[in-house]
Amino acid sequence: MDIRRLPASQGLAWFRQAIDLGAKNPRAVFGAAALAIVALYAAALVMALLTGLLVAGNRAAGQAPDLGLVMAVAVPLTLALMFLVPVLLGGLMHVIREAEAGRPVRARDVFAPLHSGPGRRLAWLGVVQVALAVAGGVLMVAVAGSDYWRDYLQAMQAAMQGATPVPPEPRHAGLLFLVQLVFNYFSYAMMLFAIPLMLFSGRRLGEALRDALRASVANVGANLLAGVLFVGALLVAALVAALLASLLAVLGGALHPVIGGLLLALTMLGFAAVTLVLVVGAAYLAWRDTFGDGTVPPVASQVHGFEA
Repeated sequence: MDIRRLPASQGLAWFRQAIDLGAKNPRAVFGAAALAIVALYAAALVMALLTGLLVAGNRAAGQAPDLGLVMAVAVPLTLALMFLVPVLLGGLMHVIREAEAGRPVRARDVFAPLHSGPGRRLAWLGVVQVALAVAGGVLMVAVAGSDYWRDYLQAMQAAMQGATPVPPEPRHAGLLFLVQLVFNYFSYAMMLFAIPLMLFSGRRLGEALRDALRASVANVGANLLAGVLFVGALLVAALVAALLASLLAVLGGALHPVIGGLLLALTMLGFAAVTLVLVVGAAYLAWRDTFGDGTVPPVASQVHGFEA
């Protein structure tokens, strides 16, 4: 697949265009983002409840939770959640794409990938996320030293038991930061490019990852500029959203604590939805400008398939 080489200034163009995403159909786009967030939180809540019930049933009163048992229960549930994430991100990209093209689309079409072969194959990217996490962990251990991660796990266990954890100090802190920066860039770029490559361009998993890696190298300037702009803007926006949420919580709490909590939750949900639209929308724009609009056969119209 051909990859267009773009100037670094294209990152600024993606930033500006992403701000306008959803203007043609805000109800569908931002509603889809909110539904995706609610679905992920619901899945995480179920995971936490199941973990808590299984762990609590296997320890005596007053006994500290067994970290090994916690991991044995939480890891499979976390993997299931990771399989769901790329599917929902692909669904949001689908909604954004349809809205930008002026085609009819609804917020609940964020779940449309679950009804199509290309969409369900996105779940395999969850396996890639696990592999990247393992590779990243091995790389970090090689740089920071095995003692750092052993001490880090001990600090986590101490925190779970109610003690004050002592954060460990890694070896080669500067090199560790640089390695994490480079590794995170390529891992996030590969994942965000691979989703539309599989969903819209009809690429298989291996092909999508290969092309995504090539694109992350070919247009590193534009991708990095866009990433820096988004991170800076989101940090400022997060501060504003936190202040607004706190203010609304205080004002609502003066009427009733439930109202204050509800206003706080709705404000943070709105901020998270806007953030998700910006990040996923920017990834869609980057795919479109880097590879061109893909063509895949349409799926059933009742689920608003991924027609070209």
